[in-house]
Amino acid sequence: MSERSFPATLTEALQHTAKGNKGITYIKAKNDELTVSYAELYSRALHLLYQLQSAGVKQGDELILLAENNEQFVDVFWAAILGGIVVVPLNAASQNTAHKRVLSVFQKLNTPFIWTAPDSLQALLQYADEQQLGELKPLLQRQALLAEQLLPDENQASVAEITVQDTAFIQFSSGSTGEPKGVVLSHHNLMSNIRSILQGSAATEDDISLSWMPLTHDMGIIGFHLAPLVLNTEVYLMSPELFVRRPNLWLDKISEKKATVSASPNFGYQHILKYFKPEKQSHLDLSALRLIFNGAEQISAALCREFNQALKPFAFKETVIFPVYGLAEASLAAAFTEPTSEVQSMFVNRKQLQLGDHIIVSAPEQADSLEMVLLGTAVSDTGLMVANDAGQELAELTLGHVLIRGDNVTQGYYDDTELSSETINAEGWLDTGDIGFIYQQQLVLTGRFKDLIIVNGQNYHAHDLEQLCEALPEIAGQKVAACTIPGENGEALAVFMSYKGELSDFIPLANAIRAALAKDAGIEVAEVIPVSAFPKTTSGKVQRFNLSNQFMTGEYIATLAQIKQESAAEKAVEQGESNSIEQQLMMICKEVIPEREIAPNDDLFEIGISSLSLTQIHERLDQLFPDQVELTDLFDYPSIRTLADFLEQQVLVQE
Repeated sequence: MSERSFPATLTEALQHTAKGNKGITYIKAKNDELTVSYAELYSRALHLLYQLQSAGVKQGDELILLAENNEQFVDVFWAAILGGIVVVPLNAASQNTAHKRVLSVFQKLNTPFIWTAPDSLQALLQYADEQQLGELKPLLQRQALLAEQLLPDENQASVAEITVQDTAFIQFSSGSTGEPKGVVLSHHNLMSNIRSILQGSAATEDDISLSWMPLTHDMGIIGFHLAPLVLNTEVYLMSPELFVRRPNLWLDKISEKKATVSASPNFGYQHILKYFKPEKQSHLDLSALRLIFNGAEQISAALCREFNQALKPFAFKETVIFPVYGLAEASLAAAFTEPTSEVQSMFVNRKQLQLGDHIIVSAPEQADSLEMVLLGTAVSDTGLMVANDAGQELAELTLGHVLIRGDNVTQGYYDDTELSSETINAEGWLDTGDIGFIYQQQLVLTGRFKDLIIVNGQNYHAHDLEQLCEALPEIAGQKVAACTIPGENGEALAVFMSYKGELSDFIPLANAIRAALAKDAGIEVAEVIPVSAFPKTTSGKVQRFNLSNQFMTGEYIATLAQIKQESAAEKAVEQGESNSIEQQLMMICKEVIPEREIAPNDDLFEIGISSLSLTQIHERLDQLFPDQVELTDLFDYPSIRTLADFLEQQVLVQE
């Protein structure tokens, strides 16, 4: 697509693409797919827009989109875009954290409507009651557009007059349990970044895109729906839930469709490798695959090497994994590596990672060495620099704040001028909140300065997770601090707690923290660590960044070893005879979370199980006991023993 013909708005993009013969294929299962051409999508969106307008939604109003599947998301998204309605994509998960976030966003918006399913609306209304937010219920019910009631009819709406500076959609911080922050993106922001993405990835109209990334995530919606649509390429979309249940299906479909471009953050590679059986995948042919975008969380070079090695027999090239750096405030992309290069990394001394430090380049065999992945250079039309606290650019190999600016960068946060002015300076440089340095002209990230925690591609705000912990009766007013630490293959969550008692008495507190964050925030805690005092700034703020550094330098090794020893002793006492169903459940849990020692009476949430692992356990249970256990039953019977008792009763009833 030439510069002259490049569309100025998303509306122009769909109108142009609708003239061709390509489209989107929704992968619902191995043998269940639905293809919708871009021409059909345009027509469906106009029909649906008529329905939205008939329900009272006007240009400039905001529409919270809680779609149940990708097809519904895409149809409603484009209906809103064509009508100048501001889309607010949110996750339709059934956890309390998702309900809280939806209600927080709903209250924040000026003229909100909400597209959702009837059962999701009921769950929101029930949550509002539970949280003493009953006054919201009449407005929620009045502004709700129920998916089953709004079906395309014979009438079509007219496309709204759109300018490049009009807001297209708002990306609210995902996964947070607290006050969401909305990144406002105009058509100009998005089209500028899409142009850079297509250039930086050497994309052509012959590319075939296949993705399981959620459309509520910026990489999913912009990188793997909007960008390929603008370029007029074939797109295949599968849901994250399908990927979790059947990770090898992703590779099967890449092979079958001869896909050239896909995406996955670290946890996706881990998930594939855990269940990949080369002897059962002899049919795979990954030779067409050109790029897999790797971003959304810290990138592990070791994991990339392991993935390359595992898939090499299937014509997977070492240049396929494509490290990138992006964030919602940049629309999506901020820095790309070369699309024809292998993953590049370097080793640094982990003890020299304080702001302002000169980075000491190390070697793998040297003590305290830490491998870091190089993330390339700024995408076209985007400025990127590493700066000190005063916003002045730093020399190479000096650790500082990562700043960006450009036409793709948001002008600010929704209805939050204070946060906008704190984040974007007078010269237009936006502080990403990331810490890093420049090495051989490429960006290297070492962590987060602000309080955003990114684990498994999901964003959480540290203070929100801390509030969940501090509200527990077991914690009794003790202070906690949440931050990321290096995990086996990426970032992991650590919770530090102010504690001066016996370590044996600390274990139940740690279990309570794990359970609360697993149940209420859907995040797995890698370590809960007692500390006698928190490092603080002169103004008294906890320096989470330094807690992470202390962990990296090995300050807590002895403490964690002692906790593990105490915990193992307790489990040995609990371990008793297991019945046959218990043994089967034990085997399932050991397969899914082999890194955890589990006893029959352990609360799975207390040992820190993630929502990803929970889904995998349920999938295996359903194979052994078809239609006998719902995912929600795992919350009601959270230990192996109680779940086994429940299943025994189910079997008896059937007999």
